[in-house]
Amino acid sequence: MNNILETIVAKLRPEVERRKRMHPLASGGFPTIPPFRAAMPGIIAEIKQASPSKGLIRADFRPVPLALELETSGAAALSVLTEPNYFLGSLERLTAVAAEVAIPVLRKDFIFDEYQILEARHAGASAVLLIAAMLDQPSLLRLAEYARSLDLDVLGEAHNAEEVARLLDAPVTLVGVNARNLATFATDLTTVEQLLAQIPPERCPVAESAIRSAADIRRLREVGAQGFLIGETLMRAPSPGAKLRELLAL
Repeated sequence: MNNILETIVAKLRPEVERRKRMHPLASGGFPTIPPFRAAMPGIIAEIKQASPSKGLIRADFRPVPLALELETSGAAALSVLTEPNYFLGSLERLTAVAAEVAIPVLRKDFIFDEYQILEARHAGASAVLLIAAMLDQPSLLRLAEYARSLDLDVLGEAHNAEEVARLLDAPVTLVGVNARNLATFATDLTTVEQLLAQIPPERCPVAESAIRSAADIRRLREVGAQGFLIGETLMRAPSPGAKLRELLAL
């Protein structure tokens, strides 16, 4: 596992164990959710306040108004950060957003335990993120199968060709490629282009990170991208909705 992932997971694990003890959840009584995969092709607009590499991204951060603005501006789906220590997220934000929008919502977090997936389903998420770089193959398979048993779509995230191959061997409904190098935090869309070309269209290739313009979307669409997960570009804009409409003006 990459060092930054190890650091995030090590700090998160005791909190997940605490929630499991304090808030046991039943596997049932779930809210109705819209399907995530069916919302593609389109932009997955990410709602996040901060990141380990960039620090605070948006000071005026109101998740529900942001979600409604992005929904009305053309987002196909939303991604809500729930990791508390480095992204300043929370499950409560996801719950609040999912209750107010009609489009599907992804729980964006560092998931290593079935309990986190069960939390996401109860909160109204339609999909969860599984990061190949932080999971061995048995864990990836186990968590993906559990998510699918709860009618959740799974966005699997890869950073290299080996991880793409592992995701294609797992029951993930969308295969994403993140442009960010986990060691240096640098981003490279050229690598994303090369890896997206290896993903069959029926597995819904998704480009993640470093998408800043309509030209970037056109470039990635030409190599097969169907989904475009965009966070910082939207969150840094004075009007995220206006920025999204600009990106959609293809």
